[in-house]
Amino acid sequence: MAKAKFGLNDILNAKSRAAAAGRVEDYEEIYLSPYEVKAAPENTHQSLENIEELADSFLHVGQEQPTVLARVNGEFRIVDGHRRNAANIMNLERGHKEYERVKYRYKDMTEAMYELSLLAGNGYTQPLTAYEKTRLVERTKSALIRAKEEDGLEIKGKMRDLVAAMLNESSTNIARMESINKNATPEIKEQLKNGNMGITAAYEASKLPEDEQREIAEQAADGNVRAKEIAAKVAEKKAGDDYETPHPESITSLCYSCQRYKDCNVKTGTCEKCDQYINKAEAEKTDEQRYNEEQDRIDRETKKKLQEKADTEKMEHLPSDTKAKKYIRVSKQTFKGVCAGVLPYLLLKYEKYSAGEIAVIQEFEEGRATGNTKEIYISCVDTEETHTAIAEGYCVLGICEKEIAVEKGWLSEVSETDTEGQISRQMSIDDYKTE
Repeated sequence: MAKAKFGLNDILNAKSRAAAAGRVEDYEEIYLSPYEVKAAPENTHQSLENIEELADSFLHVGQEQPTVLARVNGEFRIVDGHRRNAANIMNLERGHKEYERVKYRYKDMTEAMYELSLLAGNGYTQPLTAYEKTRLVERTKSALIRAKEEDGLEIKGKMRDLVAAMLNESSTNIARMESINKNATPEIKEQLKNGNMGITAAYEASKLPEDEQREIAEQAADGNVRAKEIAAKVAEKKAGDDYETPHPESITSLCYSCQRYKDCNVKTGTCEKCDQYINKAEAEKTDEQRYNEEQDRIDRETKKKLQEKADTEKMEHLPSDTKAKKYIRVSKQTFKGVCAGVLPYLLLKYEKYSAGEIAVIQEFEEGRATGNTKEIYISCVDTEETHTAIAEGYCVLGICEKEIAVEKGWLSEVSETDTEGQISRQMSIDDYKTE
Protein backbone atom coordinates (compact mmCIF):
# COMPACT_ATOMS: atom_id res chain seq x y z
CA MET A 1 0.00 0.00 0.00
CA ALA A 2 1.38 3.40 -0.95
CA LYS A 3 2.28 5.73 1.88
CA ALA A 4 -0.09 8.67 2.30
CA LYS A 5 0.61 12.09 3.66
CA PHE A 6 -1.58 13.03 6.61
CA GLY A 7 -1.61 16.44 8.24
CA LEU A 8 -2.55 17.03 11.85
CA ASN A 9 -5.89 18.45 10.78
CA ASP A 10 -6.83 14.90 9.75
CA ILE A 11 -6.55 13.96 13.42
CA LEU A 12 -7.51 17.10 15.30
CA ASN A 13 -10.71 17.39 13.25
CA ALA A 14 -11.56 13.76 13.92
CA LYS A 15 -13.97 14.64 16.72
CA SER A 16 -16.33 16.43 14.37
CA ARG A 17 -15.84 13.80 11.68
CA ALA A 18 -16.65 11.00 14.09
CA ALA A 19 -20.05 12.52 14.82
CA ALA A 20 -20.94 12.14 11.15
CA ALA A 21 -18.73 9.19 10.29
CA GLY A 22 -21.34 7.53 8.08
CA ARG A 23 -21.48 10.62 5.84
CA VAL A 24 -17.76 11.16 5.37
CA GLU A 25 -17.29 11.83 1.66
CA ASP A 26 -13.87 10.21 1.28
CA TYR A 27 -15.16 6.85 2.53
CA GLU A 28 -16.45 4.37 -0.08
CA GLU A 29 -19.65 2.38 0.23
CA ILE A 30 -19.51 -1.42 0.37
CA TYR A 31 -21.82 -4.30 1.34
CA LEU A 32 -20.33 -7.06 3.52
CA SER A 33 -21.36 -9.81 5.87
CA PRO A 34 -21.15 -8.66 9.51
CA TYR A 35 -18.95 -11.72 10.09
CA GLU A 36 -16.36 -10.41 7.60
CA VAL A 37 -15.82 -7.33 9.73
CA LYS A 38 -13.23 -7.49 12.50
CA ALA A 39 -13.61 -5.66 15.80
CA ALA A 40 -10.73 -3.46 16.92
CA PRO A 41 -8.04 -5.48 18.77
CA GLU A 42 -8.23 -2.93 21.60
CA ASN A 43 -11.23 -0.65 21.45
CA THR A 44 -11.39 2.31 23.82
CA HIS A 45 -14.70 1.05 25.20
CA GLN A 46 -15.19 -2.73 25.22
CA SER A 47 -18.72 -2.52 26.68
CA LEU A 48 -21.42 -3.81 24.34
CA GLU A 49 -24.43 -3.29 26.58
CA ASN A 50 -28.03 -3.09 25.39
CA ILE A 51 -27.22 -4.68 22.02
CA GLU A 52 -30.59 -6.42 21.94
CA GLU A 53 -32.40 -3.08 22.22
CA LEU A 54 -30.28 -1.66 19.41
CA ALA A 55 -30.94 -4.74 17.24
CA ASP A 56 -34.72 -4.36 17.83
CA SER A 57 -34.45 -0.70 16.87
CA PHE A 58 -32.79 -1.66 13.56
CA LEU A 59 -35.67 -4.03 12.79
CA HIS A 60 -38.28 -1.33 13.40
CA VAL A 61 -36.73 1.87 12.03
CA GLY A 62 -33.63 0.69 10.20
CA GLN A 63 -29.99 1.58 10.68
CA GLU A 64 -29.45 5.29 10.09
CA GLN A 65 -25.64 5.32 10.20
CA PRO A 66 -23.53 2.56 8.63
CA THR A 67 -20.54 1.20 10.50
CA VAL A 68 -17.28 2.86 9.45
CA LEU A 69 -14.40 0.56 8.49
CA ALA A 70 -10.73 0.69 7.61
CA ARG A 71 -9.25 -1.75 5.14
CA VAL A 72 -5.85 -2.63 6.62
CA ASN A 73 -3.75 -5.11 4.64
CA GLY A 74 -6.90 -6.43 2.98
CA GLU A 75 -8.77 -6.91 6.29
CA PHE A 76 -11.85 -4.84 7.15
CA ARG A 77 -11.65 -3.47 10.71
CA ILE A 78 -14.16 -1.36 12.59
CA VAL A 79 -13.26 2.29 13.15
CA ASP A 80 -16.60 3.43 14.51
CA GLY A 81 -19.72 1.34 15.17
CA HIS A 82 -18.80 -1.75 17.20
CA ARG A 83 -22.26 -1.81 18.79
CA ARG A 84 -23.97 -1.40 15.41
CA ASN A 85 -22.09 -4.36 13.95
CA ALA A 86 -22.87 -6.48 17.02
CA ALA A 87 -26.57 -5.63 16.57
CA ASN A 88 -26.39 -6.69 12.90
CA ILE A 89 -24.87 -10.04 13.93
CA MET A 90 -27.60 -10.53 16.54
CA ASN A 91 -30.35 -9.90 13.98
CA LEU A 92 -28.68 -12.31 11.55
CA GLU A 93 -28.48 -14.99 14.25
CA ARG A 94 -32.16 -14.41 15.06
CA GLY A 95 -33.02 -15.45 11.50
CA HIS A 96 -33.26 -12.12 9.67
CA LYS A 97 -31.49 -12.98 6.43
CA GLU A 98 -31.59 -9.40 5.15
CA TYR A 99 -28.63 -8.83 7.46
CA GLU A 100 -26.45 -11.28 5.54
CA ARG A 101 -25.14 -8.28 3.57
CA VAL A 102 -24.98 -4.91 5.35
CA LYS A 103 -23.93 -1.50 4.05
CA TYR A 104 -20.64 -0.14 5.39
CA ARG A 105 -18.32 2.73 4.57
CA TYR A 106 -14.60 2.04 4.34
CA LYS A 107 -11.26 3.63 3.56
CA ASP A 108 -7.80 2.12 3.00
CA MET A 109 -5.45 2.83 5.91
CA THR A 110 -2.11 1.74 7.33
CA GLU A 111 -1.83 0.17 10.78
CA ALA A 112 -0.75 3.45 12.39
CA MET A 113 -3.44 5.59 10.76
CA TYR A 114 -6.08 2.99 11.64
CA GLU A 115 -5.05 3.23 15.29
CA LEU A 116 -5.29 7.04 15.18
CA SER A 117 -8.66 6.94 13.41
CA LEU A 118 -9.96 4.40 15.93
CA LEU A 119 -8.90 6.60 18.84
CA ALA A 120 -10.33 9.69 17.18
CA GLY A 121 -13.67 8.02 16.57
CA ASN A 122 -14.00 6.70 20.12
CA GLY A 123 -11.47 7.77 22.71
CA TYR A 124 -11.51 11.51 22.04
CA THR A 125 -15.28 11.73 21.91
CA GLN A 126 -16.42 9.70 24.94
CA PRO A 127 -16.03 10.01 28.72
CA LEU A 128 -13.17 7.84 29.95
CA THR A 129 -12.01 6.42 33.26
CA ALA A 130 -8.62 7.38 34.70
CA TYR A 131 -7.11 4.12 33.43
CA GLU A 132 -8.64 4.51 29.96
CA LYS A 133 -7.22 8.04 29.70
CA THR A 134 -3.77 6.82 30.75
CA ARG A 135 -3.88 3.99 28.25
CA LEU A 136 -5.15 6.38 25.56
CA VAL A 137 -2.11 8.63 26.07
CA GLU A 138 0.21 5.66 25.57
CA ARG A 139 -1.59 4.46 22.45
CA THR A 140 -1.81 7.93 20.93
CA LYS A 141 1.92 8.66 21.35
CA SER A 142 2.87 5.27 19.95
CA ALA A 143 0.55 5.69 16.94
CA LEU A 144 1.78 9.23 16.21
CA ILE A 145 5.43 8.18 16.24
CA ARG A 146 4.70 5.16 14.04
CA ALA A 147 2.61 7.24 11.60
CA LYS A 148 5.42 9.77 11.38
CA GLU A 149 8.05 7.12 10.63
CA GLU A 150 5.98 4.87 8.33
CA ASP A 151 3.31 7.10 6.76
CA GLY A 152 4.95 10.50 6.54
CA LEU A 153 2.64 12.07 9.11
CA GLU A 154 3.67 15.72 9.44
CA ILE A 155 4.05 16.64 13.10
CA LYS A 156 4.98 20.10 14.33
CA GLY A 157 5.56 21.17 17.90
CA LYS A 158 6.14 19.09 21.00
CA MET A 159 4.59 15.64 21.15
CA ARG A 160 3.24 16.12 24.68
CA ASP A 161 1.45 19.36 23.76
CA LEU A 162 -0.04 17.70 20.69
CA VAL A 163 -1.38 14.75 22.68
CA ALA A 164 -2.76 17.17 25.29
CA ALA A 165 -4.65 19.08 22.59
CA MET A 166 -6.04 15.88 21.09
CA LEU A 167 -7.29 14.61 24.46
CA ASN A 168 -8.44 17.99 25.82
CA GLU A 169 -6.08 17.57 28.77
CA SER A 170 -3.41 19.82 30.25
CA SER A 171 0.23 19.09 29.50
CA THR A 172 0.75 18.53 33.23
CA ASN A 173 -1.83 15.73 33.34
CA ILE A 174 -0.34 14.19 30.20
CA ALA A 175 3.09 14.22 31.90
CA ARG A 176 1.62 12.40 34.91
CA MET A 177 0.00 9.76 32.74
CA GLU A 178 3.24 9.30 30.80
CA SER A 179 5.05 8.69 34.11
CA ILE A 180 2.45 6.07 35.07
CA ASN A 181 2.81 4.32 31.69
CA LYS A 182 6.60 4.32 31.97
CA ASN A 183 7.30 3.74 35.67
CA ALA A 184 4.24 2.22 37.38
CA THR A 185 4.27 -1.52 38.07
CA PRO A 186 1.56 -3.82 36.63
CA GLU A 187 0.02 -4.01 40.12
CA ILE A 188 -0.41 -0.21 40.29
CA LYS A 189 -1.89 -0.13 36.79
CA GLU A 190 -4.31 -2.90 37.74
CA GLN A 191 -5.58 -0.92 40.75
CA LEU A 192 -5.93 2.14 38.52
CA LYS A 193 -7.92 0.05 36.07
CA ASN A 194 -10.16 -1.31 38.86
CA GLY A 195 -10.89 2.21 40.08
CA ASN A 196 -9.15 1.76 43.43
CA MET A 197 -6.66 4.52 42.62
CA GLY A 198 -6.83 7.83 40.78
CA ILE A 199 -4.27 9.33 38.41
CA THR A 200 -2.66 11.43 41.15
CA ALA A 201 -2.20 8.45 43.49
CA ALA A 202 -0.86 6.24 40.70
CA TYR A 203 1.50 9.02 39.60
CA GLU A 204 2.93 9.46 43.11
CA ALA A 205 3.28 5.70 43.50
CA SER A 206 5.18 5.45 40.20
CA LYS A 207 8.01 7.45 41.81
CA LEU A 208 8.71 4.69 44.34
CA PRO A 209 10.71 1.44 43.98
CA GLU A 210 8.84 -1.57 42.64
CA ASP A 211 8.58 -3.41 45.96
CA GLU A 212 6.99 -0.37 47.62
CA GLN A 213 4.64 0.05 44.66
CA ARG A 214 3.43 -3.51 45.14
CA GLU A 215 2.77 -2.82 48.83
CA ILE A 216 0.74 0.27 47.92
CA ALA A 217 -1.18 -1.74 45.32
CA GLU A 218 -2.17 -4.25 48.01
CA GLN A 219 -3.35 -1.43 50.26
CA ALA A 220 -5.29 0.09 47.36
CA ALA A 221 -7.03 -3.24 46.74
CA ASP A 222 -8.28 -3.09 50.34
CA GLY A 223 -9.34 0.53 49.92
CA ASN A 224 -6.75 1.81 52.41
CA VAL A 225 -4.62 4.21 50.39
CA ARG A 226 -4.84 7.90 49.49
CA ALA A 227 -2.84 10.10 47.14
CA LYS A 228 -1.73 12.41 49.98
CA GLU A 229 -0.33 9.48 51.95
CA ILE A 230 1.66 8.26 48.95
CA ALA A 231 2.96 11.76 48.23
CA ALA A 232 4.08 12.09 51.85
CA LYS A 233 5.90 8.77 51.59
CA VAL A 234 7.68 9.93 48.43
CA ALA A 235 8.72 13.19 50.11
CA GLU A 236 9.96 11.31 53.18
CA LYS A 237 12.03 8.97 51.06
CA LYS A 238 13.63 11.87 49.20
CA ALA A 239 14.47 13.60 52.49
CA GLY A 240 16.13 10.45 53.81
CA ASP A 241 18.36 9.97 50.79
CA ASP A 242 22.08 10.07 51.73
CA TYR A 243 22.98 11.66 48.43
CA GLU A 244 23.14 15.44 48.39
CA THR A 245 23.06 17.43 45.19
CA PRO A 246 26.18 19.62 44.90
CA HIS A 247 25.71 23.38 44.69
CA PRO A 248 29.04 24.80 43.54
CA GLU A 249 29.38 28.53 43.06
CA SER A 250 30.74 27.93 39.57
CA ILE A 251 30.78 24.65 37.69
CA THR A 252 34.24 23.92 36.30
CA SER A 253 34.26 20.14 36.57
CA LEU A 254 32.83 17.40 34.37
CA CYS A 255 31.89 15.56 37.55
CA TYR A 256 28.83 17.72 38.23
CA SER A 257 27.20 16.73 34.93
CA CYS A 258 28.25 13.06 35.05
CA GLN A 259 25.68 10.30 35.40
CA ARG A 260 28.11 8.41 37.67
CA TYR A 261 28.67 11.34 40.06
CA LYS A 262 26.84 9.70 42.97
CA ASP A 263 28.95 6.53 42.97
CA CYS A 264 32.28 8.00 41.85
CA ASN A 265 35.19 7.76 44.32
CA VAL A 266 37.41 10.41 42.69
CA LYS A 267 35.00 13.24 41.89
CA THR A 268 36.65 16.66 42.09
CA GLY A 269 35.79 20.26 41.38
CA THR A 270 38.46 20.71 38.69
CA CYS A 271 38.06 17.62 36.47
CA GLU A 272 38.27 18.48 32.77
CA LYS A 273 38.62 14.99 31.24
CA CYS A 274 37.59 11.51 32.41
CA ASP A 275 37.46 8.14 30.62
CA GLN A 276 34.39 7.14 32.69
CA TYR A 277 32.39 10.31 31.99
CA ILE A 278 28.76 9.91 30.91
CA ASN A 279 26.74 13.06 30.28
CA LYS A 280 23.75 12.68 32.61
CA ALA A 281 21.45 15.07 30.75
CA GLU A 282 22.10 13.34 27.42
CA ALA A 283 21.95 9.76 28.72
CA GLU A 284 18.64 10.26 30.54
CA LYS A 285 16.77 12.00 27.75
CA THR A 286 13.42 10.47 26.90
CA ASP A 287 12.40 9.52 23.37
CA GLU A 288 10.09 12.52 23.38
CA GLN A 289 12.95 14.89 24.29
CA ARG A 290 15.15 13.45 21.56
CA TYR A 291 12.29 13.75 19.08
CA ASN A 292 11.68 17.41 20.02
CA GLU A 293 15.39 18.20 19.68
CA GLU A 294 15.47 16.58 16.25
CA GLN A 295 12.44 18.64 15.19
CA ASP A 296 14.12 21.83 16.42
CA ARG A 297 17.28 20.94 14.48
CA ILE A 298 15.27 20.31 11.29
CA ASP A 299 13.43 23.62 11.76
CA ARG A 300 16.73 25.50 12.15
CA GLU A 301 18.27 23.88 9.07
CA THR A 302 15.12 24.50 7.03
CA LYS A 303 15.08 28.17 8.06
CA LYS A 304 18.74 28.52 7.15
CA LYS A 305 18.28 26.93 3.72
CA LEU A 306 15.23 29.07 2.97
CA GLN A 307 17.20 32.18 3.89
CA GLU A 308 20.11 31.13 1.67
CA LYS A 309 17.71 30.50 -1.20
CA ALA A 310 16.08 33.89 -0.70
CA ASP A 311 19.50 35.60 -0.67
CA THR A 312 20.50 33.82 -3.88
CA GLU A 313 17.30 34.86 -5.60
CA LYS A 314 17.86 38.46 -4.57
CA MET A 315 21.35 38.44 -6.07
CA GLU A 316 20.03 36.98 -9.32
CA HIS A 317 17.27 39.57 -9.59
CA LEU A 318 18.95 42.83 -8.64
CA PRO A 319 16.93 46.06 -9.06
CA SER A 320 19.70 47.38 -11.35
CA ASP A 321 18.98 44.74 -14.00
CA THR A 322 17.47 46.46 -17.04
CA LYS A 323 15.85 43.28 -18.28
CA ALA A 324 14.29 40.41 -16.34
CA LYS A 325 16.20 37.40 -17.61
CA LYS A 326 16.40 33.85 -16.47
CA TYR A 327 19.93 32.79 -15.43
CA ILE A 328 20.68 29.08 -15.48
CA ARG A 329 23.76 27.66 -13.78
CA VAL A 330 25.32 24.69 -15.60
CA SER A 331 28.48 22.61 -15.35
CA LYS A 332 31.45 23.13 -17.66
CA GLN A 333 30.58 19.93 -19.54
CA THR A 334 26.94 20.95 -20.05
CA PHE A 335 27.99 24.46 -21.10
CA LYS A 336 30.31 23.09 -23.79
CA GLY A 337 27.62 20.69 -24.98
CA VAL A 338 25.14 23.53 -25.47
CA CYS A 339 27.71 25.70 -27.24
CA ALA A 340 28.69 22.78 -29.52
CA GLY A 341 25.03 22.24 -30.43
CA VAL A 342 24.97 18.59 -29.31
CA LEU A 343 22.86 19.14 -26.20
CA PRO A 344 19.37 20.25 -27.30
CA TYR A 345 17.78 20.06 -23.84
CA LEU A 346 18.34 20.84 -20.15
CA LEU A 347 16.93 18.98 -17.12
CA LEU A 348 16.40 21.54 -14.34
CA LYS A 349 14.35 22.45 -11.31
CA TYR A 350 11.26 24.28 -12.54
CA GLU A 351 11.53 28.06 -12.23
CA LYS A 352 8.56 29.30 -14.28
CA TYR A 353 10.31 28.98 -17.62
CA SER A 354 8.26 29.77 -20.71
CA ALA A 355 8.60 28.61 -24.30
CA GLY A 356 9.72 31.43 -26.58
CA GLU A 357 11.83 33.31 -24.06
CA ILE A 358 15.59 33.93 -23.92
CA ALA A 359 17.63 32.63 -20.99
CA VAL A 360 21.28 32.99 -20.08
CA ILE A 361 23.34 29.95 -19.12
CA GLN A 362 26.29 30.52 -16.80
CA GLU A 363 29.27 28.18 -16.71
CA PHE A 364 30.30 26.95 -13.27
CA GLU A 365 33.37 24.88 -12.40
CA GLU A 366 34.05 23.49 -8.91
CA GLY A 367 31.21 25.56 -7.50
CA ARG A 368 32.45 28.88 -8.93
CA ALA A 369 31.38 30.91 -11.93
CA THR A 370 33.95 31.02 -14.71
CA GLY A 371 32.48 34.20 -16.18
CA ASN A 372 31.43 32.45 -19.40
CA THR A 373 27.80 32.94 -20.38
CA LYS A 374 25.61 32.35 -23.40
CA GLU A 375 22.09 33.28 -24.39
CA ILE A 376 19.82 30.42 -25.46
CA TYR A 377 16.32 30.21 -26.88
CA ILE A 378 13.77 28.05 -25.00
CA SER A 379 11.71 26.25 -27.62
CA CYS A 380 9.55 24.15 -25.29
CA VAL A 381 8.98 23.37 -21.59
CA ASP A 382 7.83 19.99 -20.24
CA THR A 383 6.90 19.38 -16.59
CA GLU A 384 5.15 16.68 -14.57
CA GLU A 385 1.88 18.12 -15.88
CA THR A 386 2.78 17.21 -19.46
CA HIS A 387 4.87 14.08 -18.86
CA THR A 388 4.40 11.67 -15.98
CA ALA A 389 8.03 10.54 -16.26
CA ILE A 390 9.23 13.94 -15.04
CA ALA A 391 9.58 14.23 -11.26
CA GLU A 392 7.57 16.83 -9.39
CA GLY A 393 9.36 20.20 -9.23
CA TYR A 394 11.55 19.54 -12.27
CA CYS A 395 11.28 20.35 -15.98
CA VAL A 396 12.92 19.60 -19.32
CA LEU A 397 13.73 22.61 -21.52
CA GLY A 398 14.09 22.25 -25.26
CA ILE A 399 16.82 24.73 -26.25
CA CYS A 400 18.87 26.00 -29.17
CA GLU A 401 21.25 28.86 -29.91
CA LYS A 402 19.54 32.19 -30.20
CA GLU A 403 20.92 32.68 -33.73
CA ILE A 404 19.24 29.49 -34.90
CA ALA A 405 15.93 30.69 -33.49
CA VAL A 406 16.37 33.97 -35.41
CA GLU A 407 17.23 32.13 -38.64
CA LYS A 408 14.10 30.01 -38.34
CA GLY A 409 11.99 33.05 -37.68
CA TRP A 410 11.19 32.15 -34.07
CA LEU A 411 12.81 35.43 -32.91
CA SER A 412 12.63 38.80 -34.65
CA GLU A 413 15.60 40.42 -32.89
CA VAL A 414 19.13 39.51 -31.84
CA SER A 415 20.21 40.89 -28.48
CA GLU A 416 23.63 42.49 -28.28
CA THR A 417 24.16 41.05 -24.80
CA ASP A 418 25.35 37.65 -26.06
CA THR A 419 28.91 37.01 -24.93
CA GLU A 420 30.26 35.41 -28.09
CA GLY A 421 33.49 37.25 -27.49
CA GLN A 422 34.03 35.20 -24.37
CA ILE A 423 33.14 31.83 -25.91
CA SER A 424 34.47 30.87 -29.29
CA ARG A 425 31.70 29.86 -31.68
CA GLN A 426 34.17 27.44 -33.23
CA MET A 427 33.95 25.08 -30.25
CA SER A 428 33.59 21.75 -31.95
CA ILE A 429 31.74 18.57 -31.12
CA ASP A 430 35.12 16.84 -30.82
CA ASP A 431 36.13 19.31 -28.09
CA TYR A 432 32.93 18.48 -26.23
CA LYS A 433 33.49 14.75 -26.49
CA THR A 434 37.07 14.87 -25.25
CA GLU A 435 36.09 16.47 -21.95
